[in-house]
Amino acid sequence: MQAGIIGSFPALNARPPELLDEWLTKIKADLAEHTAAHPDQPAAPFAVNQIVHGSNKRLMHDLELTVKHEVPVVITSLGARQDVTDAIHSYGGIVLHDITNVTHAKKALERGADGLVAVAAGAGGHAGVCSPFALISEIREFYDGPLALSGAIATGRGVLAARAAGADFAYIGRLTQTLTLTLTLTLTLTLTLTSRTLAVRS
Repeated sequence: MQAGIIGSFPALNARPPELLDEWLTKIKADLAEHTAAHPDQPAAPFAVNQIVHGSNKRLMHDLELTVKHEVPVVITSLGARQDVTDAIHSYGGIVLHDITNVTHAKKALERGADGLVAVAAGAGGHAGVCSPFALISEIREFYDGPLALSGAIATGRGVLAARAAGADFAYIGRLTQTLTLTLTLTLTLTLTLTSRTLAVRS
């Protein structure tokens, strides 16, 4: 994030649940310190992944902390819920929703998602089975808003391919001790956060 890349981690990685409050406090403090010291190169926003499925018994607890800390970007998955979207929008947060097909994409947008993450074949976690090129093409037939592509993207060539296919940015996953996902933007893009939208300019 200090290098201008949006970093993301799953809320469920904080165990016990109370640890999430500590993590969010530290992330915000560290990024604020960096931005104060480097006003010409401010830190990028950070994101938290929230599993919205009913099996996630921590969702409301984690969502309350998300709202408390005003997490700039929330990536939701396994369920598009209006109440979750509304809670994040209440403080001006942005919701990107993981989707694996057009049906899920349209449902997410109907329930207020500000952008989509196309989870294509090759992605980790709850991966899709569609070709990234086919999935992006289908989505772009009805949606021209912020769109990320994930699935076996691990190099600059992969990021360039995602852009050429019609995505605005690439979603790259990696494992470390505390950071499991990074949302990587190509260097030619400027990501502007507003209260409800993402504006991507080349």
